[in-house]
Amino acid sequence: MPDLNILITAASTATAYKLEKELSYADKVVLADEVDLPQVLLKDKNFIKIPRGDSSAFSHQLLSICLDLEIDKVFPLRKSEIRALAGVRQLFEEYGIILMLPAQTDPDELFGSSRQGKIVVNENDEDYKGRGVYLVNDADTGYQLLTAD
Repeated sequence: MPDLNILITAASTATAYKLEKELSYADKVVLADEVDLPQVLLKDKNFIKIPRGDSSAFSHQLLSICLDLEIDKVFPLRKSEIRALAGVRQLFEEYGIILMLPAQTDPDELFGSSRQGKIVVNENDEDYKGRGVYLVNDADTGYQLLTAD
C-alpha cells in the first residue's frame, strides 16, 4: 500500500490537532496555517505556511504546495479555505489530490456553530452531505462541517 500523505490546515487551532488524532492511519501529516507559529509548538511536526483562504491565488498556491509535498488528501478547516476550494475539487482530483469537501460548490449551509460532538471523517459522497469531515452530535441527528472558526 502506498504512503498516505495528508495536509491539515488551521494548525494554530486545537481543531487541527483533534483531527490529526483521528487520522493516525496517515503515514505523513503536514500541518499548515496562514499564521506563523512559534517553533516551540512545532517540535516534531511538519509545518508550512500557506496563504489566506480568501486570497485570490489560494487554491492555485495550495495545489502547487500539495504537488511539491506529494500530498494525497487535504483537510481544510477554515471557512474561507473551504469556500475557496469548493469549486476546484475536480482540479485537485485531476492531480490525484483528494479535497475532503462535499461536491457542492456552496458549503455555507453545512457550517454550524456547535463545538460539541464527535468527529466523523466521511470518505464518500453518499453519506451526510458528501465527502468531508463532520462534527456530529451524540444522537447522530445533527451534523456540520468541522471548522476551526
